[in-house]
Amino acid sequence: MRPSTSTASSVSSSGTNTPDPSTKCQICYQQAHGKHFGVDSCRACAAFFRRVFVTHKQHFKCRDGLKKCTPDSSGRWTCKRCRTEKCFALGMKPDNIQYNRDHFFCSEEFSNQVSRKTNRIVKSLSPPEHTSFIDVSPLIQSLEMILSDHSRKNFHGKARNHLQKLAYGLKEVRKSQIWDNIPVTECIGKEESLRFWKSEIERACTWLTYFDEFQCLSTEEKLIITKCMWIIFTRLERSAMTADLRRANKCKKNEYAFTTYSVINTDTLKWNFEWLSHFPSDNMRTFLGTTSQILCVALTECMIEVEPTDEELCYILCDLCFYYLGSKLGGSMLKITERLQQLLSDDLHQYYVEQDKTTRYSHRLSKLLKISRQYKQIMEEKRRVRVLGEVFGAFRAKWSSEELFVYERFE
Repeated sequence: MRPSTSTASSVSSSGTNTPDPSTKCQICYQQAHGKHFGVDSCRACAAFFRRVFVTHKQHFKCRDGLKKCTPDSSGRWTCKRCRTEKCFALGMKPDNIQYNRDHFFCSEEFSNQVSRKTNRIVKSLSPPEHTSFIDVSPLIQSLEMILSDHSRKNFHGKARNHLQKLAYGLKEVRKSQIWDNIPVTECIGKEESLRFWKSEIERACTWLTYFDEFQCLSTEEKLIITKCMWIIFTRLERSAMTADLRRANKCKKNEYAFTTYSVINTDTLKWNFEWLSHFPSDNMRTFLGTTSQILCVALTECMIEVEPTDEELCYILCDLCFYYLGSKLGGSMLKITERLQQLLSDDLHQYYVEQDKTTRYSHRLSKLLKISRQYKQIMEEKRRVRVLGEVFGAFRAKWSSEELFVYERFE
């Protein structure tokens, strides 16, 4: 782990570094034992934050539901959620781990030795602040421009409800898909990633404009939903398209429909992560996973088994997005997502009744939910791998804005 160059503690002239009784832990308000993860805190709160981050168990429920819990007079917290939120609000970060962060009794000779070693490590091993600058402002501008287009709001065709209109929109954004002699992408680096993001953001935004209720939301609400949904849309839609191409014998078992205009071979694909990290590209699989994990290949196998229709795919995609977004943000956004979920649930019921002439479709729903369970399982595996990169500071790209990836964490 990389020590902070600006916060290595100095040793007092007396040769000791005793606790200052006036310094309080900013989390529990008891006596602090130094800076932990960048914040004056006691060892107990530092240990709590370390457990929360490393295990990635950040989504606790508030004990009283008000999210305003505080420690008692002895510094004891009864609510893990509020304690976690307090840590993050104060700016605690795993990459702020520092040498000499605790106050302790030591000899002057020992202190000088530690300081000399720390300085050598800082000068020789400290990685660059960032490896590259990624300007994503054009992607945000493209997103805002598409969302401001209301031309599809009054779309009238064979589609009679929200789910059917979304299914129609899915067919429209898939018209650019190449089916024969699809080019193969051999390597993915910075430029390929930017083109991929632009293509998928535009397709996801265009698809959402076919949802009448979505178009009726405020600009800010639409932006929040879209910035969450485009990542989920990309993973599920590309996996479903790969399944369709394989069933039609248009791509091989080890190929994946990376974009509408190319496929990749999961066995031979090369990754160039020089723009993302100071670690060698070959070592980044430790922090990002294998090619199959990055592309959620297991989700494709699930799509092949379930064979969702366009209506079913649109439903499960929206259901996943609204579930994550509502549970994370709560408040007014939770009410909005619950209303949108209810509308699409009613439409799915109508779809099954008209298709099968029966209201008994529980078997089909149980199969459909396999996709949702598979997605959540894959995201949990990706989290466990990704958290190592966060702890060791592997990701060094600097973004003009992180808004487009702000919801990546709660997938």
